Amino acid sequence: MADYIKDIRTKVGHAPLIMAGVIGILNDQAGRVLLQQRSDFTGEWGLISGTIEYGETPAQTMVREFKEETNLEVEVVRLLGVNGNLTLTYPNGDVAQWLCPVFLVKQLSGVLNSDNSETEALKFWDPAAAPDLFNQQHREVLAHFIANETGYFD
Repeated sequence: MADYIKDIRTKVGHAPLIMAGVIGILNDQAGRVLLQQRSDFTGEWGLISGTIEYGETPAQTMVREFKEETNLEVEVVRLLGVNGNLTLTYPNGDVAQWLCPVFLVKQLSGVLNSDNSETEALKFWDPAAAPDLFNQQHREVLAHFIANETGYFD
C-alpha cells in the first residue's frame, strides 16, 4: 500500500500526524557506522531510515530500507531504543511527529551501491568524527550509540 500516507493526507491535509519509521545502525569491523548522504535533504548525512509501510513490521521495514538505500542484505540483531523526539514541518506544509524504533543490524550480503533516488553517497564513518546529521533524531541516536546506551526511549 505505497500510497497509504498520500491517501491519509488527502483526508487530513497538512494536519499533524504521528508517523512510524525505523532507524538502523550498521557498523563495520573497525567500528565505523554507515551513513547515507541523502538526496531528499540536499546532500546532508543521516543514518539509514525510512517509513513503515502498512502491513510491515518494523524489522521488515529496516531490512527493506537497507536493501533500497544501500543494496545490502541485512538482518536485525537487536532493538537499541526508541526515539520519538522529532517533529518536522515539510516544505509543502505537512507536519509529522516521528516515532522510530532504532535497530542494530548486521550485513549478510551485498555490495554498497548508492545508485538509487534517495542516496547520493554511502560511507562508513568513525562515529566520533561523523558529519553533523540532518536532524536531531539521528544526532540523538548516534550519541546513544557512541555512549553504548541501549534500552533508551526519547
